[in-house]
Amino acid sequence: MQWTMNWSLGQLRTFVAVADHGTMTAAARLLGYTPGAVSQHMSALRRVVGTDLVVRSGRTLTLTEAGRLLLGRARAILAAEAQAAEAIRGRVDDSLHGVTLGVFGSASVVAFGPAAAKLAGSGIGLQAREVDVEIMPSAVLEGRIDVGIGIDYPSSPLAPQRGLLMRTVREEAFNVVTASHLPDPTAADLADGSWILPRNDSTFGRAMRFACAELGIAPRESHIVVDSAVALAMVGSGMGFSLATPVTMSLAPSTARLVPGWSAGGRRIVVLVHEAMADQPAISHVVDVLAEVFAELVPAADPGRRGSGSVG
Repeated sequence: MQWTMNWSLGQLRTFVAVADHGTMTAAARLLGYTPGAVSQHMSALRRVVGTDLVVRSGRTLTLTEAGRLLLGRARAILAAEAQAAEAIRGRVDDSLHGVTLGVFGSASVVAFGPAAAKLAGSGIGLQAREVDVEIMPSAVLEGRIDVGIGIDYPSSPLAPQRGLLMRTVREEAFNVVTASHLPDPTAADLADGSWILPRNDSTFGRAMRFACAELGIAPRESHIVVDSAVALAMVGSGMGFSLATPVTMSLAPSTARLVPGWSAGGRRIVVLVHEAMADQPAISHVVDVLAEVFAELVPAADPGRRGSGSVG
């Protein structure tokens, strides 16, 4: 007897989002649905499968054995659907093999142009798609992009995920940033001055605060700004201090600069691919080209590192 599962792609997409983010509210936010719509999708999928896929554990949902079995297959189905849809839409010239690259902020500034130039004449057409760096791994696993540029923070590392391959292409430290027209700040200046930082509920925000702690700084958080370009523009106008890496400084105006001697913490720039696609020649070649691009970046003058201690 042959069993047919009459689930929809929308239900599978919702299931994967719930599995990755742990709550129906988070999945709804990611997918642009209402929480009620997510609940309906999950209930309908449960009826199709005939057993529970998730169970509540405190404030989050965890997968049952059936849910774990379905998750990997659901990812593969969604990846195949996305690839088929892109091919039918003819996203690039028919003579090119199209590869969609997930980018964000500074990565798009420093990497996409040089990578596209290196790929010229290779038969590979590179297309950028902006993706929130916090959900870049999910975008790769779900097949929404072929390759993703992501960030891994040693102080808050990316959790390993089944099917996700990660290659480190650059490591860099955080540095204190100040306005170009101001003198180098003292420890007292950094302790008493205003700071411009991202939210502390993101991996980016937590990594910055770990770097501040390594420097012995308890920052006075006057402004909470997620967009690095906006934060650096505010620094350049003299509104306070922030932290940035050499690559992030590609977004900075000429009115902002790194401060020598105040460097700590760090991040790794990584290239992400689905293991099922990693051996495809076009995907493999794009990953190698991105590694070359980041290796060839001219590093900013080393501002030096300062160990932990107290400021005052």
